[in-house]
Amino acid sequence: MNTLVKELIIGFGFLNGIWFAIGTSPQTEMLKLLNKYSMSMPPVLQKLLIILPLILMVLTIITMIKIYYKGGMFGSLTVLLAFFAGAIMFKNWQAGVILLTIAVILGLIGFTYEKR
Repeated sequence: MNTLVKELIIGFGFLNGIWFAIGTSPQTEMLKLLNKYSMSMPPVLQKLLIILPLILMVLTIITMIKIYYKGGMFGSLTVLLAFFAGAIMFKNWQAGVILLTIAVILGLIGFTYEKR
């Protein structure tokens, strides 16, 4: 399977949809845990903890730009389809599996003929 499909469609789209369906985010949980122990951290790590959400947001934006650059609008829609597959996985797992399969197949086609 194409590495871009694994990283962007399954890793970014589908797994973010799963976290959306659960109602939490691993980033949020990690930041809550770090904030809980922030007073006992050295000052350098406390400053890093303040800018960490900004760094994570910038990385998300960079990933979205990478999706568009590598797959164009077709690739972006494919990742969005994978997100929807993850978001409905707990309500209707059969439809989620079908949507994810379609997203992976379309991703293999779309990211193979990536935007130049």
